[in-house]
This record gives sequence, C-alpha cells and structure tokens, in this order.
Amino acid sequence: MKINFYAVAWALVMVASMASACKKNLSVTKEDSTNLSKTTVNRTVSSYRLVWSDEFNTVGLFDTAKWTFCPRGNPAWTKYLTSTSDYAYQDGSNLVLKMDNAVIAGDNVTYHSGGVQTSTKFSMRYGKVEVRAKFKSGQGSWPAIWMMPETPVAYGNWPNSGEIDIMEHINYETVVHQTIHDGLVTNSSGGSSATHTATYNTTDYNIYGIVWSPTSIEFYVNDVLQYTYSKATNATSQQWPFDKPFYLILNQSGGAGWPGAITNTDLPFNMQVDWVRIYKGQELVNTGFETGALTPWAAWNPAGGSTAITTSNARTGTYAVLEQGSETSLEQVVTGLLPNTTYTFGGFGKVATAGQSVMIGVKNYGGSAVNTLITSTTYQEGAVTFTTGATNTSATVYFYKPTAGTAYGDDFYVNKL
Repeated sequence: MKINFYAVAWALVMVASMASACKKNLSVTKEDSTNLSKTTVNRTVSSYRLVWSDEFNTVGLFDTAKWTFCPRGNPAWTKYLTSTSDYAYQDGSNLVLKMDNAVIAGDNVTYHSGGVQTSTKFSMRYGKVEVRAKFKSGQGSWPAIWMMPETPVAYGNWPNSGEIDIMEHINYETVVHQTIHDGLVTNSSGGSSATHTATYNTTDYNIYGIVWSPTSIEFYVNDVLQYTYSKATNATSQQWPFDKPFYLILNQSGGAGWPGAITNTDLPFNMQVDWVRIYKGQELVNTGFETGALTPWAAWNPAGGSTAITTSNARTGTYAVLEQGSETSLEQVVTGLLPNTTYTFGGFGKVATAGQSVMIGVKNYGGSAVNTLITSTTYQEGAVTFTTGATNTSATVYFYKPTAGTAYGDDFYVNKL
C-alpha cells in the first residue's frame, strides 16, 4: 500500500505543479508547604525556538494583542486588582505592575494592584518559559509569575486541572517559591507538597523559568535547575493534568491571603518585568541528523535504493540525509500533537541533477496526505500545513524520492501555528 500511496501522491503533485505553471480562577488559596531538595544543574536552550515574547520596550499601556488585565474577584490574589494603566504599564524598558493605597474615586477599596494575563491571547503546552523580573520586598507583598489552564475545568475545578507557579514571593523572605498544584499534591487548605524554595538575587533582576515536557516540569532560577515535578508511571489527570494548554499570569498582589496584612509604610510595591520569552521544543526529533544517525527516522527502500547519513552536502552542521538509487523515503512518526490543531512540517532539500525531484509531506494525521515538491539543485525550503483530526495526536512526516536519482535533506521541523 505504501508504494501505491507514494506513486499517487507524486503523480498528483506533478499534475498540480504543471497546472500552476500553465496558470502562472479560579478560587485559589496559596500557602507554603513542604520544601523539596534542590538539584543544581545548568541547562542550555539550544534545542528550543522562540515562539512568543514581549520585551516591554515602549511607554504606556501593555500590548493588548498579547495581554489583558487580570480581573478583580474573590480569590485573595485578585482582591485589589485594578484594570487601569496606572497599575499595569510599560515605562520604556519594563512592564511595571504596581500596588499602592491610593484613593480612587468610585473604586472604594483599600488598595489597588496590577496584573496581566495572556488568556485568550496565547497559551502553550510544553516548552520553555522564561521571565526576567525584579520586585520590591515589603510586608504584605505578593508578586507572582504563574500559569493556569486555558480551559479551567478540563479535569474539574481547581486544583484538579492544574496550576504551575513559576515564582511567588511574599513579604521580606529571601527565597522565592516554585510550586505545582493538582488533585494529588494539593491539600484541602490549598497547600502543596510539590513545592520548593530557591534563593535569588534580592537586589536585581532574576530569570525565573520552567521547562515543561510531556513527562516533567522543571523549575529554574537564573538557569539553575531547582526542582522537577515528574509524571508518574500510568499517571491519571489527578497527578498529571499538565497535558493541556496553559496561559501566563504576571501580577503584583498582596494584603490578603498568604502574605497577610500590608504595612502601609512599605508601599508602594512593584514588580518590574524586563521581558517574557517563550520557546517551544521541537516536536520532531533529530531534525538535522547531528546525532550522526537516522534514529528515530525510519528508512524505506523498496527497490534497492538507499537512505543514509552523509557528511557531505549538509545545509547546516555536519550531517544531512542522503537518498540514492531508486524509490526511497525517510519517515518519522511525530507524537504528542494536539487534536484539531494546525501545524507546519517543513525542511530543506535538494536534488543532485536537474529534472529529479523529492517531496516533503505529511500523512496519518486525520486528513488526506499533503506534500510539496522540491526540484532545485541547491537547498530549497519546502513546507506543508496540516490540521490534526478530532482524536489524532500523531502524524507521519516524510522526505520521499519517488524515482531514481539522488536527493539530500536537512533541518526539518514541525511547528504549531
């Protein structure tokens, strides 16, 4: 069946090519709980690509295409939130989230504070989140950098659908808190057994971050691994609700709940955020063959052709893939995709001789196979988009040479749009 599929796909692409040529909140009580041991490990981000960021380099209101105000509500952290640019604004180099006891006509609360969120604007599942920020200590202060599920009751009410606290600080403590909440680790009073305290530079900016994968969430301060929360074997959503998209929250709260009452002489409080950068890891593995091997790609050579790693003709790095002889293909099954979600599969290919061709394509994703043809003798980028089916969480991507000849491929990728 594979031979028939590729033959038909190639024929359709050739027809299309010729035709085109002719036509030229949640209710949360947060509190400290058991600290877990610290592991010190340095980690690089070379395997990640930047997908979303805000450098906060203008003056005035934040970018409303990326953020909305956090609304005031009943939970302690929301009690004094104020949706005006006096409390969440850019000063030319930072996002400033402020808290004070100013009197505002028509808004008769004791304090006012600022918070922003990416809900309905941007959410992510798996990747790396980094936030560079500094804040002022004070009695009753509670700045936080954290994440909540875009669908808040995907697995039930809080804490069952999860919460990821990248950084919380209270009062005059010389540590920050990094915490997981879910149906297993969170107790009836809102405390979590999956929490860790980490030291930080109390007088300057720090980088707070997580690396979130399908099997773990790692917490970092200044690129040093502090704590890892791992998915258990045969885990249910009670222990691992972290397979859904989450959005980011930045807020300066205080005066209620965990930190206790405010000492007014310590006001105003503020958290200054220099930047937010969010990266995605490649859903695809061994994208540029720099391991020196094909794995986990699988070669298909039905009629004496060959597929192998080569150290010649690499587009970048040291290695590329070489397909020679008769019909050949290289495939990888990409797992962990989201249903009903659009992705791009692309890469770079070239052929040795004019008149030859190679295809980049996707199949087995819940829709008809899609592909694009490369005929250039120098590296040319090819890419296709595909939308997974309602229940599909994987796809097969391929680099297929339909006839005799020689083709090279390198630097493949799968990106969520």
